[in-house]
Amino acid sequence: MSVKSVLKITGFIIAFLIVSVIVLALLIDANSFKPRIQSLAAERGIALTMRGDLHWAYWPALGVAANEVSLADNNAPQAILADVKKASFLIAFVPLMKGDFQVKHVLVDGAAINLEVNEQGVGNWENILKKKAVTESSAPQVPEKADKKELQLSIEKISLHDSQITYADLSKGSKLALKNINVDMKDVNLKGNPFDVDAAWETELTQKAEQLQIKTKLHNSVAVGDGLNSLVLDKGELELDIRAKDSANLKLQFSLNVDDLKNNLHYQGKLAIPALNSKQFMTAFGIAHKTANEKALTELSLTSDIAGDKKQIAFNALNLQVDKTHFGGSIAIKDFASQALVVDLQGDDINADDYLAPPLSTPVPADQAQNVPAAPAPAVHTIGDEPLVPVELLRKLNVNAKLSLNSFLFSKMHMEKVLLEVDAKQGVVQQTLNANAYAGSIHAKNTVDVRGDNPQLHFETIVKGVDVAPILKDKGFDKKMQLSGSLHANANGQASGVSKNQILDSLTGTLNFSGDKMRLAPLNVEQQFCKLVNMVNQEEAPQTNWNAYTELQKLSGKASIAKRVIRVESVSGNVEKLVLGTSGTLSLVSGSYDFVLPLKLNRDATDTPTSITTSAQGCKVTSNYWVERSMTLLRCKGAYAQIDPTKDCRPDKEQLSSLIKDFAAYKLKETHGAKLEEKKSDLLKKLDEKLGGEGKAEKAKDLLKNLFKKKEKTDK
Repeated sequence: MSVKSVLKITGFIIAFLIVSVIVLALLIDANSFKPRIQSLAAERGIALTMRGDLHWAYWPALGVAANEVSLADNNAPQAILADVKKASFLIAFVPLMKGDFQVKHVLVDGAAINLEVNEQGVGNWENILKKKAVTESSAPQVPEKADKKELQLSIEKISLHDSQITYADLSKGSKLALKNINVDMKDVNLKGNPFDVDAAWETELTQKAEQLQIKTKLHNSVAVGDGLNSLVLDKGELELDIRAKDSANLKLQFSLNVDDLKNNLHYQGKLAIPALNSKQFMTAFGIAHKTANEKALTELSLTSDIAGDKKQIAFNALNLQVDKTHFGGSIAIKDFASQALVVDLQGDDINADDYLAPPLSTPVPADQAQNVPAAPAPAVHTIGDEPLVPVELLRKLNVNAKLSLNSFLFSKMHMEKVLLEVDAKQGVVQQTLNANAYAGSIHAKNTVDVRGDNPQLHFETIVKGVDVAPILKDKGFDKKMQLSGSLHANANGQASGVSKNQILDSLTGTLNFSGDKMRLAPLNVEQQFCKLVNMVNQEEAPQTNWNAYTELQKLSGKASIAKRVIRVESVSGNVEKLVLGTSGTLSLVSGSYDFVLPLKLNRDATDTPTSITTSAQGCKVTSNYWVERSMTLLRCKGAYAQIDPTKDCRPDKEQLSSLIKDFAAYKLKETHGAKLEEKKSDLLKKLDEKLGGEGKAEKAKDLLKNLFKKKEKTDK
């Protein structure tokens, strides 16, 4: 038989098959299969209702179309699980004759799926799944052929239009609805050739009285490799229009390559957020955060590489722009099971004050200040008992983070070359900060331990060579008080509790500090000392050109904090030949401070017994009374938020009164001391004689002292 004859016979056979299918489609009503289809569904626990007709489709595609089909549980046929207005499935006939499964069109229009969990936590689909499992377990098992071919699937078009899925959980009072679902895919294949996917849907999430609405648009180019073992997503664009407390938009661009889907899943790709108003985004979800700078958090963009597998994911080559600050580096979850987070970011310059809450009151312009009534006395500071330590979060935290910044502005204070490291694991969080600041350096270490019922906080800070003057300028304190020089300090302390009040009530700590070339203005301590000496001596002060500052050659001190009160226990500094000391308190509750400034004048080789100078340009005292004696003559008190040495520092009236009396007694004794002692001795002798013997006068004096003490006690 010739080849030509074989081809003719084959052609006749194919033509016969085609004609047979067409004849069958024309002669056999597809609706006659309804009872059988419904019976098969009933065997699996499904109540299948087919209200519309079944239709055949033929050349050039073979298929079937159905209208008005619904599905429910046999035990509750009135509770519809799924309903479809229109569905059709067409298969290319000629390729099918060659064993190639090419689907021309899969269309679902107007599908509605309703899933519901009752108040007992049982889903309306669970009974169907149980019956399906029983049916499959009783069916005979057909062994798979070893030479089974991979599925060769090609679908010209897949469409899902005007559909919705609803999930309600009555036990939690929540409801999730996906509405207006529209999905279109063209030239779907498993040969690795890319095809487009376009989708859009609306999401409604209701939780009690709160509702969230999101409109979603998705476009993607998809390529599925042979054997369904690889996936490529390219030119991905996702757009979200969010409606909750407010409205916001989010756009994402992405690409992803996924390999070895069936075994060791691995993926890599890229992610980009071109622009995002993150403040608006937070507000949409009910997180209203007002910032000192209204434009803060309004401009955010991100690009990053993505790589990972079943156990981890990493965002490498990350570029994050937050307003004017740029960050680069990486963020990775090293282990999904333990939630181990590793962060390594490098930033340029950031002003953290822009992101803090705005001040409670706005400063009044200078030209309007005259019309503003005087401020009342400082009120007692009240602090709400707000939770400050997120205990449960910190217990779960598994983080190793490192953040470096070129410059950092916080609380109006500038720092440079900042390195912040955080290590959190098993309920212990350790933080270290190293930075350059104001020509010096700062090192801080904090530990938060939340393993017990009562969180424990420990801190230690070391400051070396920090220039004080620019700090006061940045804080706005330099207008009424100027202080310059280099400061060294070492502070440590501890606290416990969860809320602000608990932490402040339990906070205790110590501070040791010293200073180099410290200068205080506009107060001149030496001038004040000389002024007081002349006042006590009732002498007119000589004309002296005093400097409008105090120069401290040496400075050292110690302070502590407990019960919301900072106590300056001791401060010592040399002002020429004067030694200045300071002690006092600063109350965090009332916002006030109260310090005394004791002074002592030391003698040196240039002084004589009757001439002691405070300095070469200072004043001269002519009495030894003022030498090597600690005298508390000055007192500074007021509100520390409005500190002003020229107004707050005044002579201490009580100390001054005591000093004047003591100085008068000293001068009297110095001038008439010998005569007074001789007169006193004569009087005691005469009194002894009158009282009846030697020593009687001293006994009488002691008796009178006791009587006066008892009377004073009774009066009190």
